[in-house]
Amino acid sequence: MSIEQSRQEIQRQKELPTLSPDVSRILTSCESSDISAKELADILGESPTIAARLLGLANSSFFGQQGKVHSLSHAISVLGMVTVKSVAIGLALSGMFKTDRCAHFDVQRYWASTVMTALMSNALHAHIQQDLRPPSDSVYMTGLLHNLGLLALVHLYPDKMDAALIAYGEAPTRKLGDHIRDHLELDHCEAGVWLGSKWHLPEDILLVMKYHYGRNYRGEHWPLVLLEAICASWANQILDGHTEIDPETEALSVLGVPPDKAEKVREEIGDKLEAIREMASLFSKD
Repeated sequence: MSIEQSRQEIQRQKELPTLSPDVSRILTSCESSDISAKELADILGESPTIAARLLGLANSSFFGQQGKVHSLSHAISVLGMVTVKSVAIGLALSGMFKTDRCAHFDVQRYWASTVMTALMSNALHAHIQQDLRPPSDSVYMTGLLHNLGLLALVHLYPDKMDAALIAYGEAPTRKLGDHIRDHLELDHCEAGVWLGSKWHLPEDILLVMKYHYGRNYRGEHWPLVLLEAICASWANQILDGHTEIDPETEALSVLGVPPDKAEKVREEIGDKLEAIREMASLFSKD
């Protein structure tokens, strides 16, 4: 099967999720930096599953509010807008993909990585050189969606993806995308772009999906691509338990980010690992 045939097959797949109006509305609302807590609570309250999970998280031991949070508005004040948007987006999307048929795909690890990428990129954004700084509205959403192609392939081709993940576990020095290509003749970056195009996602998100594994892309929206690439790499290193994290000195210099500011952001997000994993666990529940 050629790459073009793979693209056409993915975009024709009847099992490929489509964005319902409700999910689309949640994504749009969470992408807005101007939405108020009340407006967001009203929108999320229309989804009983999302509302229940948010209340459960707000009442968890980590946030010290056991049994005290009874409304979405209160949950938003406890969790904060950033956390609430993470959970809402993750829950809205996670229910669209079946991942349990691929035994070696760690869906909780996947969501922990994307949430951490989003949080770090959002925090690092303010330190980027002003004339290079991407629009703030796009940074957080892009971090959450940057690796969406992986979910799509696990959903569509669970057996082939399971084989690719097994091979990656046995030879982790080789890129995951190369292992996936051995079985599907495409990788998850390409799949993400094709799915995102079907969903009519913005161009900047599609470019991040396509190029976030590299550091040399300098086309349209390159500062956003580079920012998400750095943060995605850091997220994976932290989750993998690395004691020393690649400082990405050269890439940060290109963005005009002071190394001390980047280190502080990385450490602050790393300290939230327990909460991030708790959030990610919500997305893997039935």
